[in-house]
Amino acid sequence: MAKKSDKSADKKKLPMGFREYKGGYQYRFVVEGKRYSVYGATVKECRAKELQKREEISEKIYRKGKGLKVEEYLDRWIESRELIIKSATMRTYKKLIRRISNTPIDEAGTSFGSLKLVELEAQNVRDLQKAFLQEQKYMDSEGKIVKMRKLTTRTANDCLSLLKKALEAAKNERIITWNPCDPVERLKRTEDQARDNIHRALSAEEWEAFKKAAAESHYYNFYVFLLHTGLRIGEAAALAAGDITGDVISVHKTVTRTEDGYEIAEQTKTDAGRRTVPLRPEAREALEAQKVNNKMLATDNVIDMNAPIFRMPKGGIIRPDRVNSDIKSYCEKAEIERFTAHAFRATFTSRCVADGVPVKELMEMLGHTDVEMTLGLYAHSNEELKKSKLLAVNF
Repeated sequence: MAKKSDKSADKKKLPMGFREYKGGYQYRFVVEGKRYSVYGATVKECRAKELQKREEISEKIYRKGKGLKVEEYLDRWIESRELIIKSATMRTYKKLIRRISNTPIDEAGTSFGSLKLVELEAQNVRDLQKAFLQEQKYMDSEGKIVKMRKLTTRTANDCLSLLKKALEAAKNERIITWNPCDPVERLKRTEDQARDNIHRALSAEEWEAFKKAAAESHYYNFYVFLLHTGLRIGEAAALAAGDITGDVISVHKTVTRTEDGYEIAEQTKTDAGRRTVPLRPEAREALEAQKVNNKMLATDNVIDMNAPIFRMPKGGIIRPDRVNSDIKSYCEKAEIERFTAHAFRATFTSRCVADGVPVKELMEMLGHTDVEMTLGLYAHSNEELKKSKLLAVNF
């Protein structure tokens, strides 16, 4: 076998990223997605030039970001995530970022977003956190005074979590040397959790009173269907005739809100959201009743298997805010405490727990990613059941 030349042997021994170039060497490397090259007579010289080049790049990035205001960086950061975040989540993120940027943090009315990114301190973040819990005013680009309601501690914490994530990206880009959100602690929840009031599981008496009051509601069948399937409101609103086979519902899409309005997306809240759910007789009756209503409202007899079964009064995609407003009006009529459509999901869960449905099966039906989520979110729903069982014990 022919012996390889010394030149070939030397080339094979070169470290990764190096190649022979015009009697010397070239080394290629990547910083922030951009490719750079350095040249030298030896590998050692290339290494030294690489370090020097990296320092120059780092200094250039720092100088470029030094004059950035917080609001400018936050806008740039959120734009960079357009393609990797769901549209509904992006809409929420943009709303939180606007609140972060526009909130005044001192008596002079200095907005948090007007501060320089590289000069941010932990105290600025604490001032922002405190300001979230107060009613605020700021002047928009047209010179109009905009009033801002104080945030709940939960929303304030959401804002700070998003800010921390964005500033961590700025740190990774070496625009800032540390994250000023790190030493700031989350606020302790002071409000009642939604699951204990508007998202609570309904008692049998509450459901009967509501059902009677809402009998004439356009959404009556929708409410019955939600209660007996445990589907999220967006999942049920996206359901079409073609998604039902026999006694099984195929859940694989949801109604989502975008910058332009509401639309049906071929996705679910989580990957676990893609699932099948048994169709109970009560849910089937609600579907059949709705189909009759749809025929009465239709201008022709053509049945579209891909069209939503449940719709707005004028035929559009169901909007959660309209449904919850409808629920509120009938809660007042029934003289019961207000709740939202999510309460039907909590009620479904509590009744399944009461009747002994295994938690693992319940988790799959609800589209949760793990058992802890099911137990954590809905354990409170079974409090009345545990209480009644304890009181029934004979000592």
